[in-house]
Amino acid sequence: MPQRTRLLDLSEMEPALREAAEKWMALGGDVNMFRVFGQMPDFFKKFLEFYGPLVNKGRVPIRVKELARIRVANLNECHY
Repeated sequence: MPQRTRLLDLSEMEPALREAAEKWMALGGDVNMFRVFGQMPDFFKKFLEFYGPLVNKGRVPIRVKELARIRVANLNECHY
């Protein structure tokens, strides 16, 4: 399947986003979200302010959140 949007190289990102992506990659994370949304840095920074606490905090353990995310992706036939 052809790409619908270009993935930025880390060197093309704003320094703050590049640093965050490199930290995430060092932890074993996939940086494709950074590579896509890095094209809209102002939006992406606001999104991360919202998304970070949603994923990393709260009463529900991170492992359970991740399992729910994977299940929803499977139900919607999302293969990423």
